[in-house]
Amino acid sequence: MQLKVLSVDDSAAIAAHLKCLFNSFENITFTGHAFTINEAKTFMKSDSPDVVILDIALKDENGMDFLAYLKNNHAEVKVIMLSNQAGLFYKNKSKEMGADYFLDKSYEFDKLPDILNELKSG
Repeated sequence: MQLKVLSVDDSAAIAAHLKCLFNSFENITFTGHAFTINEAKTFMKSDSPDVVILDIALKDENGMDFLAYLKNNHAEVKVIMLSNQAGLFYKNKSKEMGADYFLDKSYEFDKLPDILNELKSG
């Protein structure tokens, strides 16, 4: 199964890191990176990703708003929250809103490959 992944984060460093990470995967395609919610919505229309890796704190925007949009309009898409906003409030709120996974950027980034391989396996 081919898995298409979109990342949404306002950090250029995270975008570059994810792009390098995806080069090492087989059957996982990095469809792109969005820095804003509007860019992410455009990717959703054109590329139909299977998975979205989403940060909560976007410049002048809130990733939780995009999570709500995804669950209302693209319920089949798996969402991995990847954020520095890793307090229990955000973890619980993300799960309540339908996020499939929640990872703290600071110390759980290395779990991302395992999650993607698990999703790829179906």
